[in-house]
Amino acid sequence: MNLTKYIGEQFGKPTGIGGRLSTFIMNRMNQKQYKSVIKAIGSNPQEKILDVGFGNGYLINKLAKHSQSQFYGIEISEDMVELARKRNHKFIQGNRMHLEKGNVLNMDYRNDFFDGVYTVNTIYFWSDIDRGLSEIKRVLKPGGLFVNAIYSKEFLDKLKYTDYGFSKYTPTEIEEAALRNELKIVNAIEIKPNLSYCFILQK
Repeated sequence: MNLTKYIGEQFGKPTGIGGRLSTFIMNRMNQKQYKSVIKAIGSNPQEKILDVGFGNGYLINKLAKHSQSQFYGIEISEDMVELARKRNHKFIQGNRMHLEKGNVLNMDYRNDFFDGVYTVNTIYFWSDIDRGLSEIKRVLKPGGLFVNAIYSKEFLDKLKYTDYGFSKYTPTEIEEAALRNELKIVNAIEIKPNLSYCFILQK
């Protein structure tokens, strides 16, 4: 087995024990990105918020504790859907959270449904960045926000496992993709210079 390739694949689609370990590592690595997302996402109880690629459900759990909004989530890994549902069972039972298997390239939600959408470090794994951004724009209400936290191409190039399954982007390439898909750039936050960023985009 190519261990480096296996690690890269686990970050893209966490499965089994390797998936549990990779999402645990991600939750530790991504704390500053999570804080940026929490700060950007509203807390209005009437709002509907979508998490794209919720992994083990760690961040959506923190947000649900922080906010009275209605939370939805899609995740390509069945194992992570099961794990996240266990972590968030109280919110699901209270009808405040809805977690499903799904893909950002083809979402089952109607047009203009969400007040906000966010994702943390998933955009590298989208097979078509333009289709993903177009779908996010479709499901956002007019004026709704898309919060996208990423690590830079410069940083990811230093990690050997990102040679497998990662499409890496510079901040400029993210901004260009947003504009191509008619998403307005509200803010581009440099969380850590040349390493991580949080883009706040608006429909």
